Amino acid sequence: RLDVNVDSAGRGITASILSYAQFDAATSPTAISDATNGINASLTDCVEIIIQCDFDNTGYIMVGGSGAAADTNGIRLNAGDMLVLPVSYTANVYIDGSASSQKVNVSVRR
Repeated sequence: RLDVNVDSAGRGITASILSYAQFDAATSPTAISDATNGINASLTDCVEIIIQCDFDNTGYIMVGGSGAAADTNGIRLNAGDMLVLPVSYTANVYIDGSASSQKVNVSVRR
């Protein structure tokens, strides 16, 4: 199902984008919406999540479901890599850093 926001004239409405301060990725599988990951824990609904690893990272992060682990089960993002996920619920996306110093940038489109 694809939901499209339109105004009374049928024109597309620009969704809002929320960007968060860069943060250290958790080192165990943790929902992106968890407060320890630097985004607002009360934010749940969205259209997509944009995740980017900092260009200075020396390790990587894994992105996936609750089974994402720092060496398996997910999509590996190295320094500078970006992933756009068309998801409707932030609590379904988990990250796991290979080390505690892996910085992550996140924006959420609502």
